[in-house]
Amino acid sequence: MIISRLLDKRWKKRRYSKYTNHCTPDFSVRLIKLIILLLILVFIDATGMMFFEGLSLGDALWMGVTTITTVGYGDISPSTTGGRLITVICLYALGIAILAHIVSEFIEHRLWISAEKKYGRWRWNMKNHILIINTPTIDPDNYLRRLVQQIRLAPKLSEYPVQILTDNFQEILPKEITGFGVVHFSGNAENSENLRAVNVSDAHYIIVITTDHVHPQSDSLTFDVLDRIQEIGTNAVILAEATNDDNRARLHRAGANIVVRPIRAYPGFLIRALVAPGTEEVLEDFFTHDNAHMHRVDVDFQDRCWQDLICKFVTSGVGIPMAYVADGEVRCNPDPKTVCSGEAIITLLSDGQTITEEQVRACLSQ
Repeated sequence: MIISRLLDKRWKKRRYSKYTNHCTPDFSVRLIKLIILLLILVFIDATGMMFFEGLSLGDALWMGVTTITTVGYGDISPSTTGGRLITVICLYALGIAILAHIVSEFIEHRLWISAEKKYGRWRWNMKNHILIINTPTIDPDNYLRRLVQQIRLAPKLSEYPVQILTDNFQEILPKEITGFGVVHFSGNAENSENLRAVNVSDAHYIIVITTDHVHPQSDSLTFDVLDRIQEIGTNAVILAEATNDDNRARLHRAGANIVVRPIRAYPGFLIRALVAPGTEEVLEDFFTHDNAHMHRVDVDFQDRCWQDLICKFVTSGVGIPMAYVADGEVRCNPDPKTVCSGEAIITLLSDGQTITEEQVRACLSQ
């Protein structure tokens, strides 16, 4: 029962084990040697049983296996002095002890692997994965949890294994993060060996996060990481954060396919940019008032088809409706065929464009 529970527990933890291919040579060599020695003892005993007891090879091996594993069915047992003596020496004195040593070695090795994974020292050898490099220095747990949650919610990214390279979690990755099937490697990103350890060359997506989004040297560190990645080589789609807009071109030249501003309150912003490259340009444009911006117009309207509203607004030059307000609730981007009523409309205006309430009323009256 105890062994069954241990095996079941280990099996549940192997959700992403298909992405690993790791072996400790010393352990493998020791285990192979012990198994070979055990088999030699079993065959020596089987030979003795055939000689002293007159058993067939199959019966002799069967007796040896049931004896050494302490199952002891008792259907076959030695009756001669020679047979008993060789069984005691080969199986009782040596074989069972070696088998116990093999089990001990295996359990010790599994515990060592578990500790290596838990403390971020295990080289997972992932392929086609999402690699997150660095975490924010402020509240990394919460930010990372929300970022990974957004990855799992995005249909295009939900099935990718996720690995994190950071030195923020030198002990144990929080359970609310590992619950999403995330693993980590503890190390500094400005180190080429650490980048190789997390398989940057085989990643499908790489997200380079700025650790300190207000520090003037943050972009230099990001540039260093990107340069090291290009030196190693990768075909991954790389998203990098830039704290200074003047450095965007430099980061693009360094290998970043997508460059965004750090927005710590909305980690889903990064995922939007990965899933649909170019959306970061549209979304960032909303954050500056002199560029494209949203404008709310408080006008009552009744029983209007949403797609007809959009056509009227566009042709009248009063923006593109993005949402409407009904009973104080903002309803964003409804189905085009929705028949809606409300007390306000939120419309998207272009750079420098202004509209009046009268223009909108005139548009609705058409």
